[in-house]
Amino acid sequence: MRYLLIILLLLCSSCIQVFDDPLPMRYYLLEGVPQETDIASDKALTIAIQLTSFPVYLDRLQIITKNDDNTINVADHDRWAEPIQGNILQTVRENLRIRLPAANIAISPWENSTTDAIKAKIMVNKFSGKLGEHTEVDIRWTIDGGAGEIRQGHFTDRQPIGDSYQDLVAGLNSGINNFSMELAKNLAGE
Repeated sequence: MRYLLIILLLLCSSCIQVFDDPLPMRYYLLEGVPQETDIASDKALTIAIQLTSFPVYLDRLQIITKNDDNTINVADHDRWAEPIQGNILQTVRENLRIRLPAANIAISPWENSTTDAIKAKIMVNKFSGKLGEHTEVDIRWTIDGGAGEIRQGHFTDRQPIGDSYQDLVAGLNSGINNFSMELAKNLAGE
């Protein structure tokens, strides 16, 4: 009798799952700026970019949003298509390649660069937002040009967004692209 009840429960639960349409997963990637962007410098620079700090709670495939009471939401069906740290670095590099076309740009520490490379260190403090309100991108950066030449800066960006994760990703993408443009100007010595 007990086994019959268990089998009956299993059959019922499988019927329920068969008739429910599961919500599809949606995957997102950051993308660089259009190729028509102005060139910041045509100098042959050697640059190594490195992400030195990234919030641990954001280091996951699920997209995270924040609430006013300092709580976070983990998206059920909206995810990054690849680890977000790597996607940020690739996007920054692609943007720098457009603005600094003669530069050789490596992502440190995975790719080799020369010892005299300009080192650009990126510290992401915030990379999230609140659906229906705005995104928050907060990045500190340092550039070590060698010979004791160090520049540093603090970049913040807020983009108004709609209620969807697609809007959130578009706003975050815009923030990373704006950061890349600022970093390119500083690398070019403007």
